[in-house]
Amino acid sequence: MPNYYVNTDPQSTGENEVHENGCKHGPLASKQKSLGWHSSCSLAIAEAKKHYSKVDGCYYCANACHTR
Repeated sequence: MPNYYVNTDPQSTGENEVHENGCKHGPLASKQKSLGWHSSCSLAIAEAKKHYSKVDGCYYCANACHTR
């Protein structure tokens, strides 16, 4: 089960992006908020939506949840 985090700095389109731990396309550690261990990116997205209104999955590490 992967460990996920969300980028606290939104993208230019307004979404906060969810990443799996170890993603090479993620933000600096200072801009990460841990979402914990989840069996799927959709569960990590649901957790991130508790903190941010617009959330998207990373194209590279959470592609099943990438919508933009």
